[in-house]
Amino acid sequence: MKKNLIFRLFLPMVLFTLFHSCIHDETLASSDPASKEYTNKSLWKEDEKYIMNVMKIYEDNEFKIKKSNGTPYWNYATTVDQYDESFLMVPVVENGKVVSVLQVPRHQDKVYFIYTSSDDDISFFQNLFSSKLKRVIDTKVSDEASKLVCTTKVYSIWYPDNESNPDPSSGSGHWGTYHVTNCTFSQAEACLGIVGPNGECLEGGGGGYNYPIGGGTNNNPPDQQNPCDKLKTQTSNITFKNNITSLEGKTTDSYESGYRIGTNSDGSLQNQLLQNKPGTQQVDLKAFSNTITLMHSHYDELYPMFSPGDIIFFNQWIVWAQNWNSVPKNMPKIPLNNLTFTLVTSNGNYSFNFDGTSTIPLPNYTIQELDKLNKDYIENLNKAVTIGNVSGDASYNMEKLETEFLKFMNDKMKMEGLQLYKTTTSGNSSLTLVNGTRQETDCPN
Repeated sequence: MKKNLIFRLFLPMVLFTLFHSCIHDETLASSDPASKEYTNKSLWKEDEKYIMNVMKIYEDNEFKIKKSNGTPYWNYATTVDQYDESFLMVPVVENGKVVSVLQVPRHQDKVYFIYTSSDDDISFFQNLFSSKLKRVIDTKVSDEASKLVCTTKVYSIWYPDNESNPDPSSGSGHWGTYHVTNCTFSQAEACLGIVGPNGECLEGGGGGYNYPIGGGTNNNPPDQQNPCDKLKTQTSNITFKNNITSLEGKTTDSYESGYRIGTNSDGSLQNQLLQNKPGTQQVDLKAFSNTITLMHSHYDELYPMFSPGDIIFFNQWIVWAQNWNSVPKNMPKIPLNNLTFTLVTSNGNYSFNFDGTSTIPLPNYTIQELDKLNKDYIENLNKAVTIGNVSGDASYNMEKLETEFLKFMNDKMKMEGLQLYKTTTSGNSSLTLVNGTRQETDCPN
């Protein structure tokens, strides 16, 4: 399976305007950055709980976090119209000048401190300190109906010529415009192989620091105790069930079909029909960093079980996901144990799930090695095949086939943490090999 990564930013624009009136006569020099007491000196209502929590984390870990000269001026931090304890930007000041901007997103129970040096962001905060600043028009550029990746706030700031008449509707002056961009996560529409389009578009890096959970929309979900429960979450939803029904109707086709299920930022599911690789009968399997389930069919000329190529793909998916998770700036993290790879056949449906914290890549097989794996796979599974004397049709002893497949994986393509399940309308059951004997264990419903 090829692994490529294509990253695309979408920035559609829908404009609407909010007006905020305020008087701001303080200068940068009058602020006390060393004070541990927070006083909102921005021009807007801010998520003060988040700002104060982040201040405390920074103060406790400043030696490890600080990656540039200057001091964060927390009183001027802005949460960019977000009040769910999820994001802030704070200017970093040295010798009266804004030298960088510290962005602090929260993802689940971690916050990340990321230094940026965008000219627009620096100019915005530098002008925020101006004693002539009188009025701000806040224009948000976004599109909730689209797969938004970045939200840019355009701040138009009025500089009056006469302090006695600061009103732009009656006094003379000029406007200054500044753009502040807050990047969020969404799925890009194009990719090849295993992809991470939910890439963190904020520059820089830094490790995550524990955040006191208690608010916001990014709280950790309740921990599920065992693999059966985790698989049930993926296979019991109506989207998965409808896809099963659809794929069961395609096993008599002459080509594979498939679906990808992912999670949106609001927790809802997205579902997409997969295309076939051009000029082939193979479905084009692609995974994003928000993908939780990949499903495909085997048409009746194929064995009713995962192929060696399917095993390689699932291994690549898990390895890629754990590598993604190891990079601090990559968000959101991928729950490895929730990733599900499902096969639909005329003789039953099966799912791969991962039960572990990490695994190692399978070898980078040569063409000759892949040919040998396929021959061994066929040799094993043919032990479960009976060919009709008259019809010539193949029939399968599925328990025998499951046993031989488990033996093949254990002997030729062993992957730590991989678990095989039979997926039926009544639930899931795990299939394991114990002393060479197939063992089926029903998952609780």
